[in-house]
Amino acid sequence: MQSPVSNLQYPISNLQSPLGFLTAYVPEELFHAAGFTPIFIFHTADAHGFARAHLPGFTCWVAGSALDQALAGRLDGLAGMALAQTCDTTQGLTDLWRRNVPHIPLFHFGMPLRLGSPSARAYLLAELQSLRERVQALAGRPIPDDALRESMALYNRTRALVRRLYARAALGDIAPPDLYGLVRAAFQMPKETYNQEIGSKMQELSPLPSCAPAPLLLLVGPALADPVLFDVIAQAGARVVGDLLDLGERYFAVDAVEHGDPLAALADRLLALVPTPTKHHPQRTRAAHLLSLVQERSADGVIFARQKFCEPHGFDYVQLAHALDQAGVPHLLVELEQASQAGQLRTRVEAFVEMLA
Repeated sequence: MQSPVSNLQYPISNLQSPLGFLTAYVPEELFHAAGFTPIFIFHTADAHGFARAHLPGFTCWVAGSALDQALAGRLDGLAGMALAQTCDTTQGLTDLWRRNVPHIPLFHFGMPLRLGSPSARAYLLAELQSLRERVQALAGRPIPDDALRESMALYNRTRALVRRLYARAALGDIAPPDLYGLVRAAFQMPKETYNQEIGSKMQELSPLPSCAPAPLLLLVGPALADPVLFDVIAQAGARVVGDLLDLGERYFAVDAVEHGDPLAALADRLLALVPTPTKHHPQRTRAAHLLSLVQERSADGVIFARQKFCEPHGFDYVQLAHALDQAGVPHLLVELEQASQAGQLRTRVEAFVEMLA
């Protein structure tokens, strides 16, 4: 039977004023309030060969694919592109984009590295005000505070829906490919459409059979990894009960306050998120959050799924793996490449799941 989420596809050509973004700290609501439709630019398995003329071979395919798609004309329908300050590769992509893809305006958004610093909020507010002015110039009209609050309310409803989805996944009641499809759709569909359709889509999902206990897994990595990974996990008889993906459960965990200064609400939300590997907060560490997820979801194991050559997640893995070892939690590291490594993934994941079972 075909999954009810298998057709959740929204090409750029079907969107009104689409604006791409590539990192986990872009304030989507600000662009939405200006009349744009923010969508995440997912990496693709195919390559046109253009990006490697500008990026070294050891660059992660998340950034390489975005530049490759742009140089091939696949992103010409975008009204703009937004990048928040994260890793060195993203910083380099900012300069390359402005030089080689000038017809798609790029918005770079500065994000503090030390999220617990006394000056982090003031710095972030200044960056948001600067971004607001630049977006207003592109849109040709001001962004009123009321419009920003309306966008934040809309996005809060989306975040609440995705949290409901993860709450159901935490019970082991959603097939991993369906979880992938529903979360990915939140990054690619207009939020108005997503909020209207996703509730019914979730109801159409059939409860998973509970005749045999299935190993429960958590995923750690940058974006949504490779859809093949979710297929392989399902085929191995395991279930995904949560994640620590940069653009996964953590991304939807915190709402924006819908009253008061909207820029302050956006800043406070970004600062309250669990840090990605390129950020630091002394009280909210990634290791502590991952261990709490393991305990809360009764997870049997953790799969680290990172893009090859992703240095921040490479360093992050060392710390998180040590914390899991100390707690006696089994874990597996898989590196994802441009071309899906379905056979190798299946072999390693099946062996890991069998060990857990």
